[in-house]
Amino acid sequence: MKTIGKFIPVLLILGIMLTQLAFAGEARKRISASKDEFSDISDIEAEIVFGRELSARILGNYSLIDDEEIIKYVNLVGKALALYAGRPELEFYFGVLDTDELNAFATPGGYVFITNGALMKMDNEAQLAGVLGHEIAHVVKKHVVKELHIKGDEGSAAGGIAGLIGGTTGTVRVALDQALDDATNILFNRGYKIADEIEADRVGILLASIVGYDPLALKEFLSSVRSFEVEDKTYKGEHPVFEVRMREIDKTLNEHGLKNVKKAKVRDRFYENVKK
Repeated sequence: MKTIGKFIPVLLILGIMLTQLAFAGEARKRISASKDEFSDISDIEAEIVFGRELSARILGNYSLIDDEEIIKYVNLVGKALALYAGRPELEFYFGVLDTDELNAFATPGGYVFITNGALMKMDNEAQLAGVLGHEIAHVVKKHVVKELHIKGDEGSAAGGIAGLIGGTTGTVRVALDQALDDATNILFNRGYKIADEIEADRVGILLASIVGYDPLALKEFLSSVRSFEVEDKTYKGEHPVFEVRMREIDKTLNEHGLKNVKKAKVRDRFYENVKK
């Protein structure tokens, strides 16, 4: 295994802790409790439960790959990034979807997916870290949560996550389903707002750089697969969304002195684990 300075010990420690991944079961998990028990559910709990529900919808469209080694490897990289994400109250989970499509998804609460098709288009671990960092940023910055006003109280757009936990039927369940429909539309059709994508690029690049990866990797990957992400169809700017994002990525690199910084790409280990 190729060493890359101080980064390896972090992954080795995580590797020992991560003996197995139960992502599918966790994503589909429902908390069994009465509505009364969760009448004062916190916003963080609401975020996590809503994310589980949304993850279940993703897994309704795709299955996870049957390769524990790849899933473990992606989790090692993702969890190393998550250590610096600034959301210690969340446990991040990473899954690889069994499809040739080029995409990645993140749901509130810390559930991140990348497609096998996207993995196969990557050339090194730094590119994987850049994409995972981008998706982690959507969670950290609560892009879906803020847009849909997901909260623990009854006044939220979801009608109160407590109702979801208690298996409530009727108007509350309808409101929750509508919120999940709206979130699904963001992930699969409409796309994030351009401002959210730019923020996720910025945070993702900084996360990857802090861990020790080449900060240029995300831009390199996005440039090689321009159809990777659904663009914001509501954007009416003068320039195409992709050009705006590339310009903002350059701005981030320049502002943080990362334009000419040479850090680890980690190509050998990526090929050993992903393209074996």
